[in-house]
Amino acid sequence: MSDQIGSTPGRDLESFAARLAQLEHSLAAIAGRIGGLERNVAALGKQVFESQDRVEADVRRIQSQLEEQTATLASSRAAVAQTDDLVELVVEALESLQSNGLEQPESPAVVN
Repeated sequence: MSDQIGSTPGRDLESFAARLAQLEHSLAAIAGRIGGLERNVAALGKQVFESQDRVEADVRRIQSQLEEQTATLASSRAAVAQTDDLVELVVEALESLQSNGLEQPESPAVVN
């Protein structure tokens, strides 16, 4: 109680006003930091959306390339199958000609 008797209302008010000013300054600094964080978050969000757009475009491009390569592969497989069939037919024809040539009797030589 002796502290309260010796203190003056003006001094307490000045101390309170100084403390209040200090708190206002701290709040202003905190608000500035929050504003900076909000700008950073907004910039990061924009970067995320831009990155997402690039990734989606890359995925679409890769899918398109994959479809093209799948079609090319299917076409190549069909060409190989046709070539195999053709080679088989040629081999059969050659075997047939060869067997026919062996089975034919030798024709007698014509004497003049």
